Amino acid sequence: MDEVGSTIGASKGAPPDITRKLGLYSRVLAYLKPYKVQFSFALLCMIFYGASDGAVPFLVKSVLDGVFTEKDASLLKLLPIALVLFAIIRAITDFGQQYLMARVGHWIVRDIRNDFNSHVLKLSPDFFIANSGAQLVSGITSDVVLIRGLLTDTVAAVLRDAIRVVALLISAFYLDPTLALIAFVVFPIGIWPVYRFGRKLRKLSMKGQHAIGSLSAMMSESMVGNRVVKIFGREDFERRRFERENQDLTNTFIRSEKVRAISGPINEVLASFAISGVILYGGYSVLSGVRSQGDFIAFLISVFLLYDPFKKLSRVNGTIQQGLAGAQRIFDVLDTKPRIQDPLVPQRLGDSNKIEFEEVFFSYRPIDSGTSRSDEPQALADITLSIEEGSKVALVGFSGAGKSTLVDLIPRYMDPQQGVIRIGGVDISSVRLADLRARIAMVGQHTFLFNDTVSNNIAYGNPAATQEEIVKAAQAAYADTFIRALPQGYDTKLGEGGLTLSGGERQRLAIARALLKNAPILILDEATASLDNRSEREVQSALESLEKGRTSIVIAHRLSTVRDADCVVVLSDGRIVEMGTHDELLKRNGAYAKLHALQFAPKENESGLDETIIN
Repeated sequence: MDEVGSTIGASKGAPPDITRKLGLYSRVLAYLKPYKVQFSFALLCMIFYGASDGAVPFLVKSVLDGVFTEKDASLLKLLPIALVLFAIIRAITDFGQQYLMARVGHWIVRDIRNDFNSHVLKLSPDFFIANSGAQLVSGITSDVVLIRGLLTDTVAAVLRDAIRVVALLISAFYLDPTLALIAFVVFPIGIWPVYRFGRKLRKLSMKGQHAIGSLSAMMSESMVGNRVVKIFGREDFERRRFERENQDLTNTFIRSEKVRAISGPINEVLASFAISGVILYGGYSVLSGVRSQGDFIAFLISVFLLYDPFKKLSRVNGTIQQGLAGAQRIFDVLDTKPRIQDPLVPQRLGDSNKIEFEEVFFSYRPIDSGTSRSDEPQALADITLSIEEGSKVALVGFSGAGKSTLVDLIPRYMDPQQGVIRIGGVDISSVRLADLRARIAMVGQHTFLFNDTVSNNIAYGNPAATQEEIVKAAQAAYADTFIRALPQGYDTKLGEGGLTLSGGERQRLAIARALLKNAPILILDEATASLDNRSEREVQSALESLEKGRTSIVIAHRLSTVRDADCVVVLSDGRIVEMGTHDELLKRNGAYAKLHALQFAPKENESGLDETIIN
């Protein structure tokens, strides 16, 4: 996963921490390339603005010595004009460097967010099991802002303020080398606290960003699971849990601010020793006639002007450390390679939609080296199954038998550790993911709807669909009536997760979405699980119409969806234990018959249909 580590590892002769930081910084700087023209103009403005500081002491010296000491009236007329022009040019370059650098910074944040989001969309489902969604949201919001500071604020400070320091140092040494040596003997001492506090600040920043993600995840859980919290009376528990995490986060930020705040005052105290020495020595030299008042005041201005950029430079390290911490978190995600990827040389799917499983094994846990496959817990083991084009196959079995795992392999949400799955005779791992998934419509047992309009949710798999086609799909899924009863009908926004609707209504919208996609392979993972008997009969009629001419795989929720299947596949502990039609399996008096007769009591309804529930 860690591409950074492999890149940095090639650097020799430098400590690992420094090489890692340089590697991170170089990757961040790569985002500047598309904007090098604007960035170059910003740099030019910075250079001029920084260098112009060095001219200020000489302007002051000219006023003091030329006008007041030498009584030069002509110089008095020229200096105000020169000062105004000088101020205008400085103002223009200051605006240019601030605005251009800020604009480039925002563009870079946009690009990093786009790359981050694009990469996250490619990652496999197992990544989101191991990583909190709130942590990822924290990365795309707060971490990228820290990276922006790393690029814009630090570059501006290092370049602009470093040039200001150099220009003022040159002015100071030119005006008085002896006083300059006295003044700047303290500067090297100020580097130590900058380095020391910078390392600590980076650790605290990394800890703080992780804590923000954890806090966001906790709050998201409380909101999404609000009804669970309430029914079990756990409001106080959730409140205390949040307050503890929030206090830890606050303590971390306060410690960060303490570290950041202390570096400036320390450098200020150190600088006061230097300035005191300059004033003491320089003041006596002016009184004794060794140097003029203009020289001494100009030199003092150089020292005082030098203090501001030096103070900013002393804080740069903190910004760098925070930015590197944010960059590390962002690049950790960007370096995560999707387990499911397009093949280098993709093949084309044929016209046939026949699905074949050949000796397929799948485990949610990786197989350890030296461990035999039989010793590992298998979600699926030795699955060999052929589903003819246009046929309907039902998967039945207890919860945990492997039904959902089996159908999740078809669109390649995950890949088997062993075995091959083919569609139309073509190994699906050799086909582009987009081409494979375009063939498949799926309605899962856990319906997800977007915080968008009803129309856009139905048309999610077919954005080019007309409003008329959307309405027809909704009618076929028996959803049109309740949709029209909503406040804005098909234009009603559903809210996060579609929780404003009942479970059955959400399920019918998902079925309408699958209907509108009109894919040749249909997967129904307990698609009618949230429907009452009447709604199920209505939707089942729509599904039967949808299934015609399609290769259908149905995870059976009730036996009413099994009776008309061309083949019923019985799974137990990840293995196929029986296959046949509903009637054949009952006559065989095997696992299916026991599941039917012993585990679930049949109940004939008024229409004569068996509504035995099989989970």
